[in-house]
Amino acid sequence: MRGDFVIIRSYGGLPLIRRIWDEDEKGVYITNDEQLEYLLSGKDALQPIGFPREDVFKYDPKFASTMENLYKNGEWDWNKLERLR
Repeated sequence: MRGDFVIIRSYGGLPLIRRIWDEDEKGVYITNDEQLEYLLSGKDALQPIGFPREDVFKYDPKFASTMENLYKNGEWDWNKLERLR
């Protein structure tokens, strides 16, 4: 699971593609590509941010490729994505 892409619902409902660092009963800890590389190599890195499971969705390349345009048009439908379990 570490390093897998996910789509998250960030503050304000903005959809973002990020990477999983870890998960536990509290939620899923998310980071970006750059910080993931730092974390994996043991370098100083920003700590991953925890998100509640209801705001983390399985990565879907189809939606990811159109995500920016859909969100700009206000047509983003979170129900079309599968939640991460």
